[in-house]
Amino acid sequence: MARTLADLGRALGTDVCPLGAETDTRALLAIDALGRAYALDHTGDWYLGPDIDHALATLVSGIRPARLTAG
Repeated sequence: MARTLADLGRALGTDVCPLGAETDTRALLAIDALGRAYALDHTGDWYLGPDIDHALATLVSGIRPARLTAG
């Protein structure tokens, strides 16, 4: 988990720390130094929203989050 979060942080250019895990998909939930939220699972890295409120709304509503891609 630490290596996965460190890789994400390097890709984003910011510090990232764990928030927990999504129970249905076992996705790792993370937040960066600016408060943006992410989910990481075996299919990729996902942007949940610009803050925890948006992230929770995305998770609860079942809206598909935006996939992070290499830029």
